[in-house]
Order: sequence, then structure tokens, then C-alpha cells
Amino acid sequence: MLGRRCWVERVPVPSRVEGMTTSSYSPTDSARDGFLEVFRRYGAGVSIVTLRKPSGEPTGFTATSLASLSLLPPRATFNMSIMASSWPAISSGESLLIHTLSAANRNLAEQFAGDAGQRFDGLDIHEGPDGLPLVAGASGYLHAKIVERYVTGDAATVVVEILSGGVASEDPALVYQHQDYRAATELG
Repeated sequence: MLGRRCWVERVPVPSRVEGMTTSSYSPTDSARDGFLEVFRRYGAGVSIVTLRKPSGEPTGFTATSLASLSLLPPRATFNMSIMASSWPAISSGESLLIHTLSAANRNLAEQFAGDAGQRFDGLDIHEGPDGLPLVAGASGYLHAKIVERYVTGDAATVVVEILSGGVASEDPALVYQHQDYRAATELG
């Protein structure tokens, strides 16, 4: 509601959290530097998104921001730069394929994060639902229709509704953390 104030109570920082003490917490000089430092350490699952450009040629990219959004209806989100080579296809497209990746798929993550003109080179590509490019070997697949696009700053959040999907491999998930790819492992 407009004009209503909300107070947030300060909660004291525990003196010890998994090896960090209040004396070891030192904020950076800028919000940008703090943002980068924290998110470099934040592990995220890795996927690739594929679709077709308005011209019909395939396009795709590596995404480390895929997240489930709702179950009813089944929706997910991912974020991307509006300056990315695939943004024109996302901004005008209707459907796409999300390929979740396992640790065995590191090569796919690196290839789809590289040069846009070489992302599909040498890969086993099949025609998926809606004629979308399906990259063989991913650990899971989700066919989705784009339902919302929210642009903020130099990026966009894309909301998709899942139309179908399935798991192709039980291998450990591929995770991106501290500017490198890693395998998710069980604890304990």
C-alpha cells in the first residue's frame, strides 16, 4: 500500500557462523564489488537454453539462473542479458527447450557460453518439440512456452510455463561456482 511504512527489526549477527565471525565480515567499498564477490561464491546449477531465431536458425546459451517458480501451473524462470546474442529470439519467441546439465556435460556448458556462431558446431542436434533444437546428452529436458519477460537494467527475467519434460541421466548436477564448473556431490 502506498504511504504505509514498514519497519525491519535488526537481528544481531551471530558471533560464529560456519567459520565466519563478526570480525571477519568486512563489506566491500562498493555495492558492485560486494555483489560480484558474493555471487562468485554462490553455486548455481547449469543449463542450456535453445530456441530458434525468427530466421529459423538455432540459437542458445548457457544459463546459471534457472529456478522453479510454481507447480500449479508448472513454471520456471531464468535471467539473461538483454545484450546477449540470443535475446532477440527470446524477446520475440514463443517456446524454447531447457537442457539441464550433469557434470559430464561441462563441454556443453562451455560451448554454449562461448562464441555465438559456434555453439552448435559438432554437436548431435535433433528436432525437438515445436521444431526446437534438442542437444543430445543433457541430463534432463524441459519444453516450455514463454509467458512473461521482465526487463530490468541490462538484464531480463524470463518466465516460462513447462509443457513437458523428463530426466535422461542420474549423474551429479553441474554447478557453476567461483568462476568455474564443479560437480554437485552428496554431503555426509
